[in-house]
Amino acid sequence: MTTVAETNRRRGWVVVAICFVALSFTFGARSSVSMVLPLWVQELGWSATQVSTGASLVLVMMALGSPIAGNLMDRFGAGIVMACGLLALALGVGATSYVTDATYYYILFGIVGGVGWASVSIPMVTAAVSGYFVKFRGLAIGIGVSGASGGQLPILTLLGIMIAALGWRQSYQILAVVMAAMAVLVLLRFKPPVDDPENRVQVAAAPENDALFDRLKFLFANRTFLLLLGAFSLCGFTTAGVIDVYFIPYAISCGFSLVEGSFAYGIHGLGNLAGVILFSWMADHVNRPRLLASMFFLRAAAFVLLLFISVDFSVLVVFAAIFGILNFATFPVIANIVATHIGVRIIGLTLGLLFGGHSLGAAVGVVIGGWMFDIFAKYDFVWWLSVGLAALAGIFAVLVKETRDPSSKAVPAAA
Repeated sequence: MTTVAETNRRRGWVVVAICFVALSFTFGARSSVSMVLPLWVQELGWSATQVSTGASLVLVMMALGSPIAGNLMDRFGAGIVMACGLLALALGVGATSYVTDATYYYILFGIVGGVGWASVSIPMVTAAVSGYFVKFRGLAIGIGVSGASGGQLPILTLLGIMIAALGWRQSYQILAVVMAAMAVLVLLRFKPPVDDPENRVQVAAAPENDALFDRLKFLFANRTFLLLLGAFSLCGFTTAGVIDVYFIPYAISCGFSLVEGSFAYGIHGLGNLAGVILFSWMADHVNRPRLLASMFFLRAAAFVLLLFISVDFSVLVVFAAIFGILNFATFPVIANIVATHIGVRIIGLTLGLLFGGHSLGAAVGVVIGGWMFDIFAKYDFVWWLSVGLAALAGIFAVLVKETRDPSSKAVPAAA
C-alpha cells in the first residue's frame, strides 16, 4: 500500500522537474534584455535608459506581485498560479516581438510580463515544492530553484545563437510558444499534495485569528527580518539590477562577441547551481549570518575583479563563475535563517516580502545603471557603486544573531 508520504514524493518530484524547466525559460527570458539591449538601441533608436526602464518595471511588478502571488497560491494552489504566470509571460514576451514604440515595450514586457515573472519566481517555486516533502524538502527546493541558475546555461546559449541567426523578434516569438506550452504542462501535471499528518504540527502552530495585518506587524517589528530585508534589497541591486542587465553589454564593450558574452553569462548560471548546492549544505553546519556576510563581502571583491577584465575570454569566464557561485546561493541561506528566526508558519509571506525588497533594489539598480551609462558612456562607476553596496549588505548580515536551534518550528517573538 502506498503511503501518503510516498504519494506526495512521487507527485513532488514531477513538480520539481517542471519547476526547474519553467524557471530555466522564464529567467532566460528575463535575462535576454542584456542580449537585445544593443540591438534595440541600434535598430529601434531607444536609449539605454529606456531599455532599462522597461526591465525595471519587471522588477517593480515582481516586488508588488510576489506577496500577492504567494497568497493566491495558498488559496488556489500552485498549478493555477504558475500556469497563469506562464501565459502572462507568453503574451508579454510574444507581443514584445512586434513593438517599435518604447511605450508598448513598457506595457507588454514590463507590466504584463512582470505579472508572469512574479508568479513564476524563486519564492513561488519554494512554496510550491515545499508542501510535497518532509525528509527531502531542502534537496527538492534546491533542485527546483536551480532552474533559475544552472538551467540558464543551455537556454541563454541557445537564445544567443537564435538571436544571431534569426533575429530577436522571431526568437521572442519562439520563446513565447514554449512558455505557453509549459503552462499547459503545468495544468496537466501539477497535482496537489495529499494532506500529510506529519505536517499538522506546522498548521497547528498558527493562531486561529492570525490576520495579515498581525503578520505584517510582527515582521516589521522583527530585527532579523529588517536586517535581512536591507541585505537582500542591496543584493537585488548588485545582481538582478546590474549584473543580469549590464554584464553582457559590458562584455561587448570590452571587445567580446554577443555569443561569448552570453556563454559567459551562462557559466555564471552554472556557478549559481554549484553555489546553491554548496551553501545550502554549509548553512546546516556553520554560523549562517557569518556565512551570508562572507558571501556578500566576497561579492564586493568580485566586482573589483570585473573592473580589470581585458579581452582575455578566460578572465571573463572566471569572473562569471565566481560571481555565479556567490549569487543565487544567498537565497537558501536567507530562507534557512527565516525558518528558524521567524518560523515556517509565515515563511511564504516572509520570503515574498524579502523577494519584493530584492526586486525593488534590482529596479533601482537597473535605472541607475542605465542612467550612469548614458552620462559616462561606461560601466565603471556602476561596478564601484556595487562594491560599496555589496559590502553594506555584508554588514547587515553580520548584525543578525545566530541564536536558535535549527530544528525549531515555532514563530518566535520579535528578535
